[in-house]
Amino acid sequence: MKFDIPNYVKKIIVALTNAGFEAYVVGGAVRDLLLGKEPKDFDIATNARPDEIKLVAQQNGFGIVRELGQNFGVIMLTIGKNTVEVAAFRNETYGADAHRPAEVWYCDTVEEDLGRRDFTINAMALDYGGGIIDFFSGREDLQKKILKTVGNADKRFEEDALRMFRACRFIGQLGFSYDIKIKSAIKRNLTKVEGLSLERVRTELNKLVCSQYAEKGMELLVDSGLAGESCRYRADKTEQLIPILPELMKLVGVKQNSRYHQYDVWNHTLAALANSDRSLEVGWAIILHDVAKGLEGIRGVNAEGEPTDFGHDVLGAKMAKNILTRLHFSTVVIQRVTWLVKNHMRFGTNIAAKDETTLRWIRQTAREGMFRVTKEMAEAFKQLVALCIADLSATTAHEQEVIAAQMYGKKLIIMAYEMPVHTTDLNISGKELGEIVPKQTDLAEIMQLLLLRVQDGELTNEQSILRKAVQAWHERSRHKKR
Repeated sequence: MKFDIPNYVKKIIVALTNAGFEAYVVGGAVRDLLLGKEPKDFDIATNARPDEIKLVAQQNGFGIVRELGQNFGVIMLTIGKNTVEVAAFRNETYGADAHRPAEVWYCDTVEEDLGRRDFTINAMALDYGGGIIDFFSGREDLQKKILKTVGNADKRFEEDALRMFRACRFIGQLGFSYDIKIKSAIKRNLTKVEGLSLERVRTELNKLVCSQYAEKGMELLVDSGLAGESCRYRADKTEQLIPILPELMKLVGVKQNSRYHQYDVWNHTLAALANSDRSLEVGWAIILHDVAKGLEGIRGVNAEGEPTDFGHDVLGAKMAKNILTRLHFSTVVIQRVTWLVKNHMRFGTNIAAKDETTLRWIRQTAREGMFRVTKEMAEAFKQLVALCIADLSATTAHEQEVIAAQMYGKKLIIMAYEMPVHTTDLNISGKELGEIVPKQTDLAEIMQLLLLRVQDGELTNEQSILRKAVQAWHERSRHKKR
């Protein structure tokens, strides 16, 4: 099997080999090549020590990124615009920090270096000639589509607790099943999570949420208990424990009205996630859209004795904001996800409504000040449609109901793109206004009046129509002054 390795990577391998050292492509790049995917980056492992790596780099004109990772035996080399991580064969032990090794030492063989890695599919090496070095049956596990740890699962997770989150992420990205030993080992090592930094945990969660099979990884995250743990956040020389996603644990087994739902709340969430797009905001909105269901004050019972959750969208939006703020997401992501959760029920109630009802909704949204320009608001509505179609597809809705929702979603998006949010969305500029009205006129006030009239449907957002409206206003003003 021939593998496409970039020339800049080959140059480093050849340079190290010519200097008398072993050198291999290792880790995720080998896995991706075997899966027929293009690796995002290439890592090299060698029996050369850091000083020897730097010497070879200098002799061959490679750039060296100094002081980066050298405590861990890693040197970053640059060739042109490309950067490659070159690491000495090594092993390591861990202490209080559940992700960073407390001690690193060099070893002499590629087998020992590969043996310290997390999962068998990441513990293979590729030599210059295209030969695969596989001491732990990683290639076989790739073919069987199963995730296994290298050796004892407990030991791997004790060494680096982030590997438990990486397990969820790889399952989400690859859609693989997992060795049953992984879940049981995670449960036995949950106390290690407190040693992880929030930043690293959040990074893994975001990769999982955006992955192709996110529902599989999220299922393990909750079933194993990882979601219910806390990690540490350090700021201003103080450290605090931050709960990860305990709210999701409470959704498991929460029953819903069987007329509309075949799943409990958590399994409905997973089914919706399986039907969604892979954007960060939509993914998090799906995960949190029903987070308030079953809670006191929200859970009720109708006249037929069926469960209801009126108001779960409003309370859910508040909870989503609190959760994402707690996890230190950006303001942009927090605001968008909160808006999506808050509005996800409104989509369904408007499907059969008249266009004027939808228009009022969009107009109200445009005037709330949430969005700066039309494009931003329309993109939010596009994400809302993605959320709501995924949500509906995970219910007992018939195919025709889903099709009707999709058709409404397309109309909603078109109408949102036609609604101006800011005066800059109008098809007339301040300069053009200045050519029609006297210089002392307050152009900003006129633009604002035009915006309101277009939003109300009194004018269409066409340059000729807007110019005529301004000219008519100007003529009326002149007559009044006479």
